[in-house]
Amino acid sequence: QYFTPTDLISTINSITSKSTSGYNSNNNLLFRHAFEKKGRTISLNLGAGFNHKNGDGYLNSRSVNYDTTGAITLDTATNQFTDQLVNGHTVSGSLAYTEPIGKKGQLQINYSPSVTKNRSVQEVFQFDNGSNKYSVFDTSYSNKFDNTTTSHSANASYRVGDRDNMFSVGLSYKYLELNSDQTFPQAITVNKHFNNILPNLMWRKKISTKSTINIMYRASTNAPSIIQLQNVIDNSNTLQLSSGNPDLKQQVSNTLSTRYQFNDTKTGKSFFANLFLQQADNYIASATYTASADSVLSKDVILYKNSQLTKPTNLNGYLNLRSFLTYAMPLKFIKSNLNLNGGFTYSKLPGISNNLSGYSNNYTYSGGAGITSNISQYVDFNVSYSVSVTNTKNTLDESKNTNYTTQTAGASLNLLNKKGWFVQNDVNFNSYTGLGAGFNQTYVLWNAGIGKKFLKNQAGELKLTVFDLLKQNQSITRNVDVNYIEDIHNQVLQQYFMLTFTYKLKNFGTAKASTGNGENQRGNRGPGGFAPF
Repeated sequence: QYFTPTDLISTINSITSKSTSGYNSNNNLLFRHAFEKKGRTISLNLGAGFNHKNGDGYLNSRSVNYDTTGAITLDTATNQFTDQLVNGHTVSGSLAYTEPIGKKGQLQINYSPSVTKNRSVQEVFQFDNGSNKYSVFDTSYSNKFDNTTTSHSANASYRVGDRDNMFSVGLSYKYLELNSDQTFPQAITVNKHFNNILPNLMWRKKISTKSTINIMYRASTNAPSIIQLQNVIDNSNTLQLSSGNPDLKQQVSNTLSTRYQFNDTKTGKSFFANLFLQQADNYIASATYTASADSVLSKDVILYKNSQLTKPTNLNGYLNLRSFLTYAMPLKFIKSNLNLNGGFTYSKLPGISNNLSGYSNNYTYSGGAGITSNISQYVDFNVSYSVSVTNTKNTLDESKNTNYTTQTAGASLNLLNKKGWFVQNDVNFNSYTGLGAGFNQTYVLWNAGIGKKFLKNQAGELKLTVFDLLKQNQSITRNVDVNYIEDIHNQVLQQYFMLTFTYKLKNFGTAKASTGNGENQRGNRGPGGFAPF
């Protein structure tokens, strides 16, 4: 359903069912050879993959438009059957060569070609009331096309240093060719070529015996898919039609990531800090047009008033920043560990709405704390709390500005006695606020189990578990874009029971110590039954 701030303008009620069957097969053959000179190697990898998918689906929907008085201005129904067949195969290879340079340097050169071919056939039939069958072939949504993707990648990189201090730099050349031949409902040929030179850089430094830092930069590409390039209309949502764009360019991204790690084994304290930054040119975004009046898109395809047509388009300005911090320390008085974490995420998503360009700026602040026990093998408990606050600001439409909060508090308790009987409990409290009407929910998810360990060394386990003991489980998500805010409430499986049997396979014998002359000897065992080094 789509809403303005004050009035309901349109609704859609739809029932969709799909059935798909198929198979995937992937095979690899690897040859690797190490020369007498240490560090000089060559490897050859050959791969082949096959896929087949056959599916069908039914769409039965009704769309209704309203005026400002609430009167119905349009009432349309769709009842169709779709039959789809997809076949494809991939052949790929990779040749890599490494050459040592100096005492701590190494040069690596590799080349990787790949060819993928796919054939897709989609036939759509509308329901005929006269024959009471899906017998009216619909050329507007049916299509047949063959796709071929060819890629060549060459890379050269130089690495110097050791495990504690290492620096590497590299350069890649990538060539990608996309070809698509549509033979129905009309002959359309799509041919795209992409060439890119992509650098990469990595630096790792051991600052002290307790801390290290890693910095990595890389450039990458994301080519539009054949579906995104196909100018074929998808009417699975009759209020929001979608189509491809044959003029799409390849998205080029630059990514910088940093990780700092501190670990003190004597005190048990640790600290981790992560920072991730990504920028993209020609970002594949969405361009949405909302019809102010009924519009004819093609033969038998009408974009009704207040309905939307969405196409992918290339835009600059995409930015994504993520940071995460975590600190851990032992709580000796209760034989447990305390974990604290916090994070900040910022994303800038470009988009087009009715020919106007704008951005959705999303700010997310998160934090949490948890206590994990380390008492004994017979008692185990965890307590945690996390909160996430998201603020969205839309430069095109202030009515799409939003603030919402998600909170989760959880506790688990597992008890085991010496005879092998155990009880497990896991309770989580979930809260959503700031979402649309009907989506602000609070519920408790409680899972509980009871079981018995038996057989030699308690290798066997029989357990009866009840999931969602209170029958309150829900699935709520929010998607934010420059063109829309979408709250989704999915119907999920609630209370059910499961009986499981688990058998642990263990065959780790005691290692035998050896004398200097190769004979085995007894005694002189270290802790755990292993001979000392």
